[in-house]
Amino acid sequence: MITCGIVGVTGYAGLELLKLIEQHPTIRLEKVISDSSAGMTLSELYPWLQTGPKILEPFQADALDGIDVLFLATPSGVSADYIRQLASFPGVVIDLSGDLRLPSGLYETWYGKPPVTETIQREAVYGLTEWNRELLTKAKWISNPGCYATAVSLALLPFVQHDWIDPAHIIVSACSGITGAGKGLSEKTHHAKSNENVQLYKIHAHQHIPEIEQTLFHMGGTEATVSMSTHLLPINRGIMATITVQPNDHVSEDEWVNRLQNAYMDEPFIRVQRGEPEIKSTVGSNYCDLWVYKEERTHRLTIVSVIDNMQKGAAGQALQNANVRFGFDETLGLLNQPQYI
Repeated sequence: MITCGIVGVTGYAGLELLKLIEQHPTIRLEKVISDSSAGMTLSELYPWLQTGPKILEPFQADALDGIDVLFLATPSGVSADYIRQLASFPGVVIDLSGDLRLPSGLYETWYGKPPVTETIQREAVYGLTEWNRELLTKAKWISNPGCYATAVSLALLPFVQHDWIDPAHIIVSACSGITGAGKGLSEKTHHAKSNENVQLYKIHAHQHIPEIEQTLFHMGGTEATVSMSTHLLPINRGIMATITVQPNDHVSEDEWVNRLQNAYMDEPFIRVQRGEPEIKSTVGSNYCDLWVYKEERTHRLTIVSVIDNMQKGAAGQALQNANVRFGFDETLGLLNQPQYI
């Protein structure tokens, strides 16, 4: 049994993480931390949560004795401030924000905020679990990948690693549910704006673009150029990434499906599917569903990746990384099937 704390427990990702940990057999939740709601209890905020009173505490780095793993479910920039205060924390830190994902220069360019120290950033292990297990087992700082970056990287890495596609011409059209924008209200996420609407945002400027390119280079071994457009959907959760690539091998669609299935045959949370993709195939679960199609007319490939942005794109992957880090069965607490209906 290990103990954990969640910072930012009242946000969407923090709340999802809380629900997952409450059903985990070997991780015990000891501290729930929220500066904005300190002094309240979880039952006051969310009466439907059957978790006992659990008083929310303000963040205090010197009050974390006995905590084995601390999850930072806080926005980018906010996490960085906490991370600086956790330099001497003896436990493991898993950050769900973008603050440990990019080198300082790239981070400042794409996030527009002061970075963490370069020492901590260099020590952080990128938590794309299926591709970085060995380093995760020894990590003190774990950088949980972004939601779009998770969906796109899992789809592309086998193709890039094996030189199956031209890495210089990758086009991604991705869409996400409203929870991907976080809990804070904005004009885009206001019901009157988002309902019955599809909004294109951060065109060619999403902060997950350099993260994807960095991941394809470090884990796939190839420099890649990614053009990505992102869309906000009038649904609560889920991501679908549709990726167009130019293959180097001209084989049948069945062969491409077989190659992708073989690449992920031992992965419990990756499912290579046939048929027509839909977001509901993963919502409420930690699965990533993948499809690959060959267009006979142009010989291009279309790769589709679907995840729940709140689970495999955030809290689920964070818990999967914690399982790996502490030597537990990787699937513990994460085998819920999709809600679907």
